[in-house]
Amino acid sequence: MPIYDQGYRRYEARSPLHRARFWPITREALRLILAKRAFLGLLVVSFAPLLWYLGRTYLVTRVPDVARVMPADGRMFGEFLNIQIGFTLLLSIFGASGLIANDLRTGAILVYLSRPLTQRDYIAGKLLVPLALNLAVTLVPGVVLYAAVLALAPEIFLKWELAWILPAVLAQAVTVSLVVSLLVLAISSLSKSARVAGLGFFGLVAGLEMVRAVLQNGFGRKEAVLLSLQADLKALGVALFGVVDHQLDIPWGWPLLVLVVVSLGCLAILRSRVRAVEIVT
Repeated sequence: MPIYDQGYRRYEARSPLHRARFWPITREALRLILAKRAFLGLLVVSFAPLLWYLGRTYLVTRVPDVARVMPADGRMFGEFLNIQIGFTLLLSIFGASGLIANDLRTGAILVYLSRPLTQRDYIAGKLLVPLALNLAVTLVPGVVLYAAVLALAPEIFLKWELAWILPAVLAQAVTVSLVVSLLVLAISSLSKSARVAGLGFFGLVAGLEMVRAVLQNGFGRKEAVLLSLQADLKALGVALFGVVDHQLDIPWGWPLLVLVVVSLGCLAILRSRVRAVEIVT
């Protein structure tokens, strides 16, 4: 009886593997978050400022006297995006504070990394969740507002000297969303409790803002703006859109440097905390 030597045969998958291996992580997390009615309600409320600024633009085009009180120019977009920073913080607390903390508590992170997933895939999959939520309340309404004002007041905004508004909206929205998403994800990786991570994120942001307010208003220290992440993000928007805010009147390079350092620090924390082996001390 003849013997046939088949040797090693490579396994052929029935369907091609996902090139974006992080996508199933993002998709499942977003599905669970958006299934909560309370979170959807918060998401809907975050679009209320958009309606206000749309109504404001309509009044300016119809009632000329309103333009004296509420001028319609690039500063309007800076004011709008600075308001939306508060909603990104809330969405991050309620939607992303448990993304890594829950995996650390249940040990699911070990299951993730025991599959054909790298540390980079896991972090990217988790990071896209708060990033998508934050862009939904910054970039999306910002672009909608820009398109609406072009339609409502083309004689005001459809000018070459105002063409910088859309790139500025994109830059500010992406910066705010990315920095806030990295921070909440880094804090989530430092705890095994979603509640503790959410409180830690809120305490850090609110605490630094209170310290900034005390030092700046009580002692006249203008450089105290750099201590608050929220103030740094707003200061960047003030510089981009020319908003008049004396409390945030600081050269834009310093807040940008702080945001870059914070982002790099968050990435370093994520890299050290996300690993396939849990070290017990």
